Amino acid sequence: MKTIWRLLAISLLLGAFILPAQAAEFRSEKDSVVVKETETPKDLHLVGKNIIVDADTTGDLLLAGETILANGKVENSLFIAGGTITVRSHVLRHVRIAGGTVTLSGRVDGDVYIAGGDVTIADSAEIMGGLYVASGTLNISGKVLGQLKVGGGEVIIDGSVGSTKIYGDSVRLTNKAKINGDFNYEAAKPASIDTAAVITGQTYYTEPPQVDRYGLFFGSAFTLGHLLRLLGAILLGWLLIRFWPRTSRKVVDFAVGSPMSAIGYGLLSFFLVSLGGLVLLFTIVGMSLAGVILTLWLLTMMLGSIFGKITLGSWLYRLFKHDESYQLTIGTVSLGIVVSSILMLVPVIGPLVVFITFLLGVGSVFNLILHSLEIAPASQTDIGGISDPEKRVIPPPN
Repeated sequence: MKTIWRLLAISLLLGAFILPAQAAEFRSEKDSVVVKETETPKDLHLVGKNIIVDADTTGDLLLAGETILANGKVENSLFIAGGTITVRSHVLRHVRIAGGTVTLSGRVDGDVYIAGGDVTIADSAEIMGGLYVASGTLNISGKVLGQLKVGGGEVIIDGSVGSTKIYGDSVRLTNKAKINGDFNYEAAKPASIDTAAVITGQTYYTEPPQVDRYGLFFGSAFTLGHLLRLLGAILLGWLLIRFWPRTSRKVVDFAVGSPMSAIGYGLLSFFLVSLGGLVLLFTIVGMSLAGVILTLWLLTMMLGSIFGKITLGSWLYRLFKHDESYQLTIGTVSLGIVVSSILMLVPVIGPLVVFITFLLGVGSVFNLILHSLEIAPASQTDIGGISDPEKRVIPPPN
């Protein structure tokens, strides 16, 4: 396994996102987890659908959920993975975030690493270190004293940042933008720069070379943005197998044991859920329900994508070790994610293999959801309402 890690440079990928290893307080709830202002936690790990932290944390704070709001002060580092993330905290060290929609409006004394869909650095935000982002859209209205490195789609600078290195589809500097250093960027077209924008250093514009446009390995594969996307996916995969080990095992068991069924379920979920959601969108009563269904479906797609990569990594590990069993570890998670990324660079065959693994993951998650719905009525006879055959009460023989 060490050889694979060296070849894929996993150690370098995980270096910036390595999580604290010391013992920490762990809380998990299906719905909401709230840490009140009167509490005084040290190292705290929270997992739940909705998370709100108002308390000050004297150590590290790790949060994983669908909707996350961090308000309290964090005296060490902050780690977050989720859907909609809002950070208003004052973080004394570093911040690592992987999420869909990310808004940062607090103060960070160290560096900030973000992998997300839509990322906003609000005008009240202050980042004393550097900002490293991989995102679909990035809007910076606050202050970044350190350097800015971005890999993504649309980049808008409406605040103050240090010297930049930007890889984007489009770059825009507004009339409030200030670059304290060199403005170095690479984009398909020159940046839109307002006449009132301030650049204290030199401006360097580079048009993406042909090798990048065609997605060959030594082009876009090693950009900062691509690496940060990998890190975000690895972090999410690690959280899944760390905090939901039994569920993760069930999903991968189905993908490995019944691959054709998993692919079928994946295709079925595409047709049924998307068609049903679109039909509901055109009915007054069903509009709100359609929004819920489509949101859950998108969440299933995201989880399925990660589980597909985890399955690939586990299969490669088994193939490499000539072992019938497979492992769910940070190593196999990283292996699957990195190999999937490399496969996307191989014409035709690569994307096809990645799509099949995606269907495997989505179908396995969809199967787990359907199975949960089927056994839900039986849960009334279980201890504490838990649907687990091993925990059912069996009456003694007469």
